[in-house]
Amino acid sequence: MLDDQMQSFLSGLIHDGFHTPAAALKQAAMERLAGLIPFDTALWASGHTQGLSVHNAYLHKLPAEMMENWEQYKHQDRLLAHIMANPGLTCDVYDFYSRHERPSLEIYKQHSAHYGIESAISTAIPNPDSGLMEVMSLYRKPGQPEFSPRQRALKQFVFPLMIDVWHQNQIAHLKSLSGGEPSLAAAICDRQGLLRHADAEFLALLLAEWPGWKAPMLPKPLVSWLSAPGQPDYKGKRLALSADLLEDLILLQGQPSGAASLLTPREEQVARHYASGMTYLELAGELGVSPSTVRRHLESIYKKLGVSNKIGLAQALDAM
Repeated sequence: MLDDQMQSFLSGLIHDGFHTPAAALKQAAMERLAGLIPFDTALWASGHTQGLSVHNAYLHKLPAEMMENWEQYKHQDRLLAHIMANPGLTCDVYDFYSRHERPSLEIYKQHSAHYGIESAISTAIPNPDSGLMEVMSLYRKPGQPEFSPRQRALKQFVFPLMIDVWHQNQIAHLKSLSGGEPSLAAAICDRQGLLRHADAEFLALLLAEWPGWKAPMLPKPLVSWLSAPGQPDYKGKRLALSADLLEDLILLQGQPSGAASLLTPREEQVARHYASGMTYLELAGELGVSPSTVRRHLESIYKKLGVSNKIGLAQALDAM
């Protein structure tokens, strides 16, 4: 059962997700987290697993120059290497450095000590489907107690929730600016076609259209489409997309197109089973419905797809 402190944090986080402006959401969430796990400074970075590139970094009580300095030492960072290799696991800096060794290292002298970082716990959550990652590190100054095992566990629990709230806040914000449809699959990218956020439904649309696609760069046809301002909506074989340029980012919204958009999930299931050679009775047994229900589904399917027999049905499904 959640204690009162955790319940207060979670209800506050959800409130912030709905009511806090996108530009202020990370700060609001981190201030709430400081009430749950005390820390002096912190980093919450959003980026891409490829090259460990960062496109959005919130630095809590740290100077902006810290990220530029970190770029020089990130490949020496044992803590970072371990959390990237163990997604979702919260680790302590002293799991990988001895207290005797660490002060002699360049990464400590030129980076950690320079910014007053003595204790640190970090978590990385990469998304293999989108190539995106989120990293959060909480820091304490010299003379402060180290983070406890319970505090590590708390951070490990709440960080995925904070990420979900952040992503939904960003997409909802851009949809509100564009007047977009809340129910459509959505993603955010930059002007070069590099993904920033993408919901699971949007990734599924891209993979249906381009089965061999690999994130985080959008498929080449979409990059070309985005590079030509004023173009109409993108119409693919299996998807339709719109794009709105907002605040130097692009909001992409999509839905299935063609036959795929005409059938309900149950109708598509019936259609594919029937086209593969199953009989009414076999389909009824497979789905746990009566043969007359299967017949009604097929009548609706034939009408929606404009076909009159199983061969036409199979051809229409192949085109989906």
